[in-house]
Amino acid sequence: MPATVVVAGASLAGLRAAEQLRAAGWDGPVTLVGDEPHMPYNRPPLSKEVLAGRASFASLALRPRPAVHDVRWRLGARVVRADLDRRTVTLADGETLP
Repeated sequence: MPATVVVAGASLAGLRAAEQLRAAGWDGPVTLVGDEPHMPYNRPPLSKEVLAGRASFASLALRPRPAVHDVRWRLGARVVRADLDRRTVTLADGETLP
């Protein structure tokens, strides 16, 4: 079984990390874990544009580039432990990811 990369944090930084893995030629499994229940979004305008009624929340969603469409998304999940010896992460619900 090929090694898996788990990116803890589905923000802009996590999304870009997954993109860079693919751009660098990583073809193994990639899982992006984020504790919010929706896709990454552009945070700075959130408090200004959405609250003022000038934009919808959906319009702030960051669109993953085609290079990351094969990434497994785990939204609404939070990493609570990383076991470096076993090379696993544990989610708040107790699930362990390789």
